[in-house]
Amino acid sequence: MTQQRVVLVTGGMGGLGETISTKMVDAGYKVAVTYSPGNKTHGEWVTQMKDKGYDIVAVACDVADFDSCGKAVLELQSSLGAIDVLVNNA
Repeated sequence: MTQQRVVLVTGGMGGLGETISTKMVDAGYKVAVTYSPGNKTHGEWVTQMKDKGYDIVAVACDVADFDSCGKAVLELQSSLGAIDVLVNNA
């Protein structure tokens, strides 16, 4: 049995990023997205995606801040495993 690959989509909560994220779930990947730390609606977005059948993990990340990126990656690795694919959409 092969292990499900993990995709991280920066800026994956809207527009093109959301489309990429849902298409990757449809293709059989585990998907995580980043959102700006000031985003107060990320929980609602995750719930909306679950209601549509998309189990997507969201993590706060300021893509302009190295330490914030490192923290987000560590958080995702501990919950999902190694990140196999990175889509730099942010």
